[in-house]
Amino acid sequence: MRRHSRVRSILTATMATGAVMLAAPAFAGAQAPAVPAAPVAGASSEVAAEVPVNQVEVVSADVVNHIRGQLAKFGVQTPAPDTALTDAVDNAIVAHVPNTRLRQTVIDEGASETPAGTTRAEYADPADVPSETPVEITDDIRERFVQEEAVPLDPNYRWMNDPVSKVMAGKPLEEWILHRVPGSWFDAPRIPEESMVVQNQDASLYGPGTPIYLGENMMCTLGAAGTDAQGRKVGITAGHCGQPGDEVWSADSWQVGPTGTVVASNQLHDYSVIELGADAQISRTYNGVTVNSVGGPVAPGDILCKQGVATGHTCGNVWAADDQVQISQLCAMVGDSGAPVLAGDRLVGMVSGGVLPDQRLSCQTPLQGQLFMPTASQTMDSVLADVDARGGVGAGFRLAD
Repeated sequence: MRRHSRVRSILTATMATGAVMLAAPAFAGAQAPAVPAAPVAGASSEVAAEVPVNQVEVVSADVVNHIRGQLAKFGVQTPAPDTALTDAVDNAIVAHVPNTRLRQTVIDEGASETPAGTTRAEYADPADVPSETPVEITDDIRERFVQEEAVPLDPNYRWMNDPVSKVMAGKPLEEWILHRVPGSWFDAPRIPEESMVVQNQDASLYGPGTPIYLGENMMCTLGAAGTDAQGRKVGITAGHCGQPGDEVWSADSWQVGPTGTVVASNQLHDYSVIELGADAQISRTYNGVTVNSVGGPVAPGDILCKQGVATGHTCGNVWAADDQVQISQLCAMVGDSGAPVLAGDRLVGMVSGGVLPDQRLSCQTPLQGQLFMPTASQTMDSVLADVDARGGVGAGFRLAD
């Protein structure tokens, strides 16, 4: 099928700069810490992160202006940043975040910040220990948020109450902020009650938006769960998230252990098929997200929404779309790969990555508003057509009853 002219121009620009398949997070150029193995049941999983030797220079106005310049290439005009606000954010960060400092010398803004030879940044997150100082989980917190006492052992589940975390999450008056993906300032989705109910039955629940661990060091989001033509329970996520043979855990009930295996992965259409085991249950509703149908067209101007472990539930305008890819202003970053992209309760795609090669242009805090690079999502029609043509596990996919 012929592409819409706007899709062609956007995708051509994407190929020229390299498509951003959201990979290891970085903050203002800081080196990402080493990647530990995914958590296993009964293990502490507490790993010491490497500390950068050099201080990170904090200049949030430059980051905002860089994003504005990239968005301008798509015809999106945005106002200049409020220097009083960016200065206040810089001072707050330096006052509370170790190894940071204010700018002391003028930097040549014309210098290139994009490494050569990059490809689309993947929104798959190497599971890691957040660098922020964790807050002790008290009985009061557990009663209000999470009933499972084992949850705080997960190194990617951190409650924060420092001023910077609250402000960057856009919730300065909240008592606690939850971080689940290193590099994200969003108040992350909590473990839903339905997952805890199933976990108490020694099983894991999978549905649209379930956060998952794959292999030894990857964290992504599940697009959908259902059954195939042979009645096997299957899940679908982004193709760059896992390789055939990788074990899969629900990050909301990882204490149960691995409850699925990646059985097929396609890089061209960016999907992976997960065969779920006997200790996995499936649902078309998860953590407030319900999918009642799959596939169908999307047009420029439509509003799409997604649910990802890093940035939660966000919505954005569609810039362009064809039968393979949708380009939209959906807020997404590392960890959101595979997240369900929805038009109402219709699953139309899965988050694939950003359209620019610089990770810092992704959506990392609600304070950015719409100042982040557009997101590419793979259409469900193209994914399921390829799954059916390939045959085997996943062919004849249908949503859970």
